[in-house]
Amino acid sequence: MRHSQLALSGGRSTRPPTPDRVLSGWWPLTILIVSGAVLFAGSSPVAAEEATSHPRKNTLMKREWGIEVMHVRLTAGSYMLEFRYKVVDAEKATALFERQNKPMLTHARTGAKLIVPTPAKTGALRNSNLPKDGLTYWMFFANPGKLVESGEQVSIEIGDFQAKNLVVQ
Repeated sequence: MRHSQLALSGGRSTRPPTPDRVLSGWWPLTILIVSGAVLFAGSSPVAAEEATSHPRKNTLMKREWGIEVMHVRLTAGSYMLEFRYKVVDAEKATALFERQNKPMLTHARTGAKLIVPTPAKTGALRNSNLPKDGLTYWMFFANPGKLVESGEQVSIEIGDFQAKNLVVQ
C-alpha cells in the first residue's frame, strides 16, 4: 500500500484480514476472558467455607478480630500461599494491618515457619493500609520448594492474632 493511500485511510490498512492478523488482534482479549473465568471459578463461596471447615471458627474470628477467613490456597505455581480474609469490623481488624506485626505461617506437618516476602520494588506482599468494613484483603507467604501442599493444615499468626488448623486449598 502506498503512503498516500495510508494517509487517506487514516493510517489503517485496507487489505482484507488474514487469519493470523485476526487472531493476533483477539489474543489479549482471549487471555483476559479466560483469566477472568478462572478467577471467577476459583473464588466460589463453597471453597471459602471449606477452608475454615467449621462455622464456629469464623464466628470467633468475627467477634474477636473483626474478620472472616475466606481461604488459604496455593498460588504462583505452588511457590506461594495466599491468605484471603474479609473485614467485617475494621476497628477490631486494625491489628492485622500494623506493619510492625510480622505475619508468620506455620506448616502443621513439619513445623516450618514461612514469612511474607518483601521484594525491594514492591514491599511486603500484604495489605498494611487501614482496613475498611466489607472489603476483602490478602497476603502472600513464600512456599519454598513447594513445602506446603493442598489439603495440609497451616496456622497463621499476626501479632496476637492466630488462625489455627486452616486447610490449604
